[in-house]
Order: sequence, then C-alpha cells, then structure tokens
Amino acid sequence: MPPRTINVAVVHDSYLVRLGLVSVLADCSDMTVEAISPSDAGLTRFDVVVADPRSGMAVLGTVSQLSLRWPRVAIIATSDGAWPIRPALERGAAAYVVAGDSGDEIVCAVRTAYKGAFHVSACVSARLAESLADQRLTAREEEVLALVSDGLCNKHIASRLDISVGTVKTHLRTAFDKLRVRSRTEAVATIQRRGLLRQCGVPREAVSRVTPLRPPMLAVAA
Repeated sequence: MPPRTINVAVVHDSYLVRLGLVSVLADCSDMTVEAISPSDAGLTRFDVVVADPRSGMAVLGTVSQLSLRWPRVAIIATSDGAWPIRPALERGAAAYVVAGDSGDEIVCAVRTAYKGAFHVSACVSARLAESLADQRLTAREEEVLALVSDGLCNKHIASRLDISVGTVKTHLRTAFDKLRVRSRTEAVATIQRRGLLRQCGVPREAVSRVTPLRPPMLAVAA
C-alpha cells in the first residue's frame, strides 16, 4: 500500500515566503499543499499547518481549545530570533525552522511533524541553546530595553513608563547582568541579534512622540 499523502496547509504572513513554501512542498510526491487564511474554519482537515510564528500560535490555540491532536504545526520564521521559539514549542509546535533554511530542511520538518515527532533546524537549535543559558528578562526589563533601542535616555524612559529614573537604572543594571553586557550599546546589539524582545506593549507611535535628548550612551546613568 502506498504511503498516505500528507495534507499540508500553508499560512504565512509573508507573501514571498508563502509562495516559496507552496512551491517547495508541492514538488513532494507525498504531499498535497494549499495556501489558506489563518481564520479558515477547515484547518482541522489538514495533517500539518506550516505557518509564521504569529499564525502558528493562533492555530495551536485553536487546536488546544478544541482538544485536538491534529493538525500538527510547523513554524517557519523569517528570522532566528530566540524569543518566539520557546513559547511556540511550549504550546505544542512540532517543528521550528527559518525561511533561510534549505528546502530539504523544510520538507524534513513537515514530514517529521506528520510522524508525530519534533524537528528544529541547526540555527534554531543554536538560538534555543543560547536562550536557555540566559536568564529571562522580565516584562518591565523588556519595555525598558525596547525604549533604549529607540534611542530614549533614562529620563524619557521614566516618563514614558511612569516610573522613576532610579527604577529605570535598576532595571537596566539587572538586564545588563542577565545579558552579560556592560553598556547600552552592547545591550541593544545583543537583543537585536538574539531577537529577545517580545511584543512588550510599547507602541511605536507612542515612542515616536518622545524626542530623545541624545543617542544611547555607554553608561547606565542618564
């Protein structure tokens, strides 16, 4: 008896990535592929859903809410930033790779997910290991670092978050210790390289209304 065909849905917020995924997976003789909307009520008819991190988390939420085992979710991220990886795996994602991985890697991720096993690519494994070695930033530390990344000085960060300048300095010192850095510049470079900041509730438009006094400095103090 020939192997059962894997029914794959592609749900990705990047048009080009979505086209590429459909093209790569459609070439596999053991797969049927369809690009659909994340709100499609028929998601449960698929064996594997290939999705960007946000859409994938939404699908995982639906699967969990309905107490279903299927579909399995394979996350295809456009960057290898660390912060989305652990939440996705903790919520039940079966695979996590990045769009820059090879077509063979992505196909392997889908087939592995279909078999009920787990798959992460080498670069994702490296980021995951790095994140496990770090202490997690608190939500407030992430907010402060997000504003540091936008060039705000301590005084303006304190005003934006309605906290004291001293509290801002305390959060920065603690964050620096966790990141193993010694300056604002190093901190910004580290969080950008590792993709450590979540969507931490600091609206971009709100940040833009506050004009920085000066570029980020190397010291913690304002």
